[in-house]
Amino acid sequence: MSNIRHIFFESIMRSLSSKNQHIMKRFSNLPHLVLSLLTLTLSYSCKNDGCNDPIAFNYDPEGTSEETCLYEPKEVQFSVNPVFGDETLVIDKDFTLDDGRSIKFTYYGVYLSNLSFLEKDLDDTQPWSDQDVMLLRNNEFEINASYLNKSEITEIHFDIGVDTAIYDQDPTTSDLITDDSPLAIQVPSMYWGWAGGYRFISIEGEVDTSAAMDGSAMVPFAFHCGLPANLKSLSLPLNGLNDNKSTIDLSVSLDFEVLLDEVSFTSGDLIIHSGMHPTTVKIMNNSVSAFEISN
Repeated sequence: MSNIRHIFFESIMRSLSSKNQHIMKRFSNLPHLVLSLLTLTLSYSCKNDGCNDPIAFNYDPEGTSEETCLYEPKEVQFSVNPVFGDETLVIDKDFTLDDGRSIKFTYYGVYLSNLSFLEKDLDDTQPWSDQDVMLLRNNEFEINASYLNKSEITEIHFDIGVDTAIYDQDPTTSDLITDDSPLAIQVPSMYWGWAGGYRFISIEGEVDTSAAMDGSAMVPFAFHCGLPANLKSLSLPLNGLNDNKSTIDLSVSLDFEVLLDEVSFTSGDLIIHSGMHPTTVKIMNNSVSAFEISN
């Protein structure tokens, strides 16, 4: 047995780095079992099996393994801030269009749905909020949720509008839509009624139509937009905005000046309740350029 232990010890000595050999020499007379346990411990210490994924909770810069990685849910704070150009949009406040006309908003409603993240090296987006549909009405909009990501988040995705193929309940009759749901009946209404489905964007207010543009002819306008054919999907790149943070804080601006780009206030109807009218179609087309990351 002594000879076997000697051979085993010599092989271990050759396999260990020189920095551990002096320790092994001190324990050369230990029983075989104890020597084996010590050998395994020292051998393991020479190899760093720490987590090598920077996204992980237990990231080790010197780690070499993904199998030891642990991930924790991140708190998501998502807000949408309405603006008009460089100004915060405020109800009943006068703003100036590009042509010099005064405009003010008395109501707006915007539906967003199917919020999700795209992670690096993944093909499919991942939902992160149990609120499938969100409604921005007359103020800043914010939701809070949690998300467990296993790689870098590269984009946020959402639809502008409500997919009637999924949300086909009539809020005037359905018992499945609760009063506190964003899909419930709103005042002013965000549901078409006569056509079924929801208005994706509603904008109401007053605009100066006078030739002198002196504010002497403020008349009401209302643009109610959105039918299934006008549903828009948008992706916004995050560019490492929240890398290695425990909170995903996303602030998105919605620019109403961009929404109304090239909309004429001096010709044609200013009260439009049709999702397929050229003006409301233009507003929906503009909407994909009106959102941008603002933090």
